[in-house]
Amino acid sequence: MDDGEDQLNAHWVDRPRPPYDLTVGPGRTVHNLRFGELLERLRWKTGMTRADAATKLGLSPEYLRLIEVGKRTPALGQMPNFMDAYGANAAIERVQPGGEQPDLIIIDPLNDEPVLVEFTSRIREARRIALGGPPDEADGQADLDRPKRRAHDRPSASRAVELGVVVSLLTQADDSTLRKIREMLEEELGYPGRSSNL
Repeated sequence: MDDGEDQLNAHWVDRPRPPYDLTVGPGRTVHNLRFGELLERLRWKTGMTRADAATKLGLSPEYLRLIEVGKRTPALGQMPNFMDAYGANAAIERVQPGGEQPDLIIIDPLNDEPVLVEFTSRIREARRIALGGPPDEADGQADLDRPKRRAHDRPSASRAVELGVVVSLLTQADDSTLRKIREMLEEELGYPGRSSNL
């Protein structure tokens, strides 16, 4: 194991759960800014200009600027591109000692310390709820009328992928289609009287 991997794994010794340093995504202004600054430091370390990095990432320089100032947050799926472009010492969704699987662990070039980053998004939150997980704490309390799922009821990996595809398709559907699908699912799953106008 190399020194970089030792640094990434050392963060997990004697820790019961991920101690996320940053949670980025919609409504996470301060953390988005700090994450943007971290990405900017990684870019600086490579010696690339914003324009060079944007070209390498397939982004516009303006969009990269918005990321670096915390006005936009790249999706977790874009992180392999960023980490490759910047040659960053990072682990993306890698299972750690103890079984935890954080979204991103990245070594900050400023102090050589690991930074744990959790990504949130409306689509990820919908998937989490569809998989029986708790809602994001910032979004309020769990729906008390919703049937509870037990840990052994968690969907298989292939089912989780299928749910993700369905959620992605739903984001593109019009209101009428969404209403029909919602009514069909509520009837199928026994959610009486839950339908309402969107």
